[in-house]
Amino acid sequence: MASLPGTSFWTRMTPRERTYILVLLLTFFVMGTVLLLYERGQVLGDKRDEIETYRVAMSEIHTRGAVYEERIKAKQQRESSIASEGLLFSTLLEEAQRGIEGIVVEDQEEKPLIELGGGLVKRTFEFRLRGVKFEDAVKFLTALETQGDRVILTEELSLKSPSSAENRLNIDVAISTWERRDQEPKAADAAGEEP
Repeated sequence: MASLPGTSFWTRMTPRERTYILVLLLTFFVMGTVLLLYERGQVLGDKRDEIETYRVAMSEIHTRGAVYEERIKAKQQRESSIASEGLLFSTLLEEAQRGIEGIVVEDQEEKPLIELGGGLVKRTFEFRLRGVKFEDAVKFLTALETQGDRVILTEELSLKSPSSAENRLNIDVAISTWERRDQEPKAADAAGEEP
């Protein structure tokens, strides 16, 4: 049978054949999409595994390699810089005042020790400077923080100007230092109390 001119392939099919072809095309499209998603999931899973391998390797380097050893040495150096002897704040203030004119320290008070655990304690000392020039105050605080080999930090600083006409300030300061205390006496006391 010859086809008539002007008739198409689609128009010559029965409704049942059209339905079969549509179902076949839909099935092809769905299967292609599922296959693409499956392949994409496989590629992403491979990349995830590769990233995890790199992450584990980096973790190993940072926890067992040369970087880890450097961190341990730096930590030990920081811990060794924490003094084990008590600090006299009044002596520290006198040494910092040397060579700086117009610094008078008032209302000196040491706050109670703060136990940080592992034999480490934090000591805080508060004082006031009255009618001091800004430049002299900076020199004084810098001298305080750079005294010896101890870690001393200015934790609180409150500046007030008593008058706008003068270049003088009233300053409230809190400085802190950390000390390592031996825990052996406590252990010996605890051992002595037991029968």
